[in-house]
Amino acid sequence: MKAAAIIVAGGSGKRFGSQTPKQFLTLCGKPVFMWSIETFSSLKIFKQIILVVPKSSAEYFLKKYKNRMFTVTAGGKERFDSVKNGLALLNENIDFTAIHDAARPLINKNDILSVLNAAKKTGAAIAAEKTKDTIKIAENGFVKSTPDRNLLWNVQTPQIFKTNILKKIYSGKIPKNITDDSMLAEQYGFKVAITETKSPNLKITDKQDFVLAKQILSSQSPI
Repeated sequence: MKAAAIIVAGGSGKRFGSQTPKQFLTLCGKPVFMWSIETFSSLKIFKQIILVVPKSSAEYFLKKYKNRMFTVTAGGKERFDSVKNGLALLNENIDFTAIHDAARPLINKNDILSVLNAAKKTGAAIAAEKTKDTIKIAENGFVKSTPDRNLLWNVQTPQIFKTNILKKIYSGKIPKNITDDSMLAEQYGFKVAITETKSPNLKITDKQDFVLAKQILSSQSPI
């Protein structure tokens, strides 16, 4: 069995407040995106790594990282366009494909394998953590309802699919209300398994996240 990982690094990172997109900043000695690439590459089952970068930066990255452990391709206007571009480069013998946000540099090898093992059984699986806070559904500035917290999860990446399933759900037009790959799979009627992450897997959105990621990585042993 062979797997591939598409690392999505095509975002502009406007919320971060930096001229350089957050996924390209240096974090503990290497670019943010490289942490994920090295973690996936350290797992022998992952035979192909594809990094999707902004179209405006693609030529630079293609030259800078030529002949490295991963392939670089240009992203599209939206995240789903970037994933599609990554899918187009998959080798024919890839059985499972992971989609992972480059802005999640802390992803752990064991958590990746847990999601992959779940995907082997169901065809589709996602990393997630149980919601700790009480969530309110609001409308026009007032609480409308309070869903059962025990049923709620904070969705993360990687999200791993049988490659034929992933290609199928990306074969048509992506509805505007879709917010992640697993939601798209749900719309096609596929069951998506949830795998609880056991290690920190935060997404760097603002500068506080960056500082926290730096602290966590600094306290860990090398891969």
